[in-house]
Amino acid sequence: STLFQLAKLHSQAMKRSSLLSQGSLNRTFQAVNEAWKRCDFDKAIELLERAQRFSPSNIGILLNLGRLYGLRYNYPVAEKFFEQALRIAPRKFEVLVVISQHCRDFNNLMMAERFLNRTVEQNNISPVALVKLAEIYERLRRSEESANLIERALKLDPACAPALLLHARLDRQSGNLEAAEKRLRAFPASTDTTLRASALYELGGILDRQGR
Repeated sequence: STLFQLAKLHSQAMKRSSLLSQGSLNRTFQAVNEAWKRCDFDKAIELLERAQRFSPSNIGILLNLGRLYGLRYNYPVAEKFFEQALRIAPRKFEVLVVISQHCRDFNNLMMAERFLNRTVEQNNISPVALVKLAEIYERLRRSEESANLIERALKLDPACAPALLLHARLDRQSGNLEAAEKRLRAFPASTDTTLRASALYELGGILDRQGR
């Protein structure tokens, strides 16, 4: 998939106040992707901003403009586009998760944390969203806050594989290798292949440290 593939959750919002057809939008995103690959960053942003003028309520364009400006280290403008997308988003929870992921992509963890904190305040928060925020706290070396969020996620869904994996990683980082190993050996066999591979890799590292 390309860097700028539109998420399904934006499809209805993109139809409002738009003078661009879906075909034109797809061609624009393809051109943006090609310009970015050529490292013609100004052209990529110019194309998206032109499209945004014709489709001001297109959440996908706004989010990707924020992402591009973030990748170019223009964080204030990135945040401006993210906030604009949030103002018109019918489902703010999902958009907040996308924004925080974009912030992680351009390695602004503090901005990602601000948006994910707002995600936590939303109604009907999912365990996966709690895990995403916990991962950011982990990268900020705030293990206690990360662990508290993981506990919340597991109360909502005791079989949440991403939460179980991060819980084991936090156990390992704190030196509690026995607890980490126990969690990893009980990892759900039916979970996503990539997550299961990560759990096995984590388990292998623990066993290796112990000469096992």
